[in-house]
Amino acid sequence: MRALSVLLSFLGATTLVACGDNHDHGVDPDASADVDVDARPPADAGIDAASTGQVTLAFDHLVDGAAITLGNDTPYLDAVGNQFGVAVVRYFIADLSLTYADGSTWDAPGAHYVDHELSETRTYALPPDAPVGDLATVRFVMGLPPALDVTGAFSSPPESLMEWPEMMGGGYHYMKFEGRYIDDAGAPFNFKMHSGALGGTDYSFEVVLDADGLAVTPEGTTLRIEMNLEQWFTAPDDWDLDDYFNATHPGIMNDAAAQASLQRNGATVFTVGQP
Repeated sequence: MRALSVLLSFLGATTLVACGDNHDHGVDPDASADVDVDARPPADAGIDAASTGQVTLAFDHLVDGAAITLGNDTPYLDAVGNQFGVAVVRYFIADLSLTYADGSTWDAPGAHYVDHELSETRTYALPPDAPVGDLATVRFVMGLPPALDVTGAFSSPPESLMEWPEMMGGGYHYMKFEGRYIDDAGAPFNFKMHSGALGGTDYSFEVVLDADGLAVTPEGTTLRIEMNLEQWFTAPDDWDLDDYFNATHPGIMNDAAAQASLQRNGATVFTVGQP
């Protein structure tokens, strides 16, 4: 009988431990105090640092392969012989995507503002988890796609200063490319090549750049994105600046045909390489 009593007491104690208020099913709630924190796996243990890298875009603005100089001079020639200069280069790109040689892709959604005069905007550090590997293409939207082109989305300058007039549909300029050219009368005339959505029509467009020979590396990769400004004026549509910027037609913001032409010419504006 004594042996039976001892056995029943043991079983009762075991039941109390197993069915008590400890929701860790028998684990001592104070046991965590004895765990070696340094022995725990790091929060990013699932990411192999050797398999990902940081990609940074560096933006350059060129005419005929040479870095531009801003000012009121007119040192450049376009495809039809217009003599022009550059005073302002500001624009958005959005929704960048890398396509790899194996066909896989990596996306970096969102928008980035570039201003030639603001050096801090001319570099764009992407999220640091781009897969390492050989690239095939770099893709992005020139301008802002409709989902991002919403009035009030940018509340602070300089991005907020790119607002597009509400009477033309609202949202933001895709680009402000401004300068001066010599008109048919031989006089300097200011041009403002402003692009954006017009009357509900989206004139942003996807840019696809050949990235053969480039790669993402664990050490970090910088890709040089070049805007070749003279290409806005040609291929496939040659622009005589006198037709677009004159006393009776001083700008193109409300000109749907001009916006569509910039959309077409934009296919040859950008190139990608490494510094």
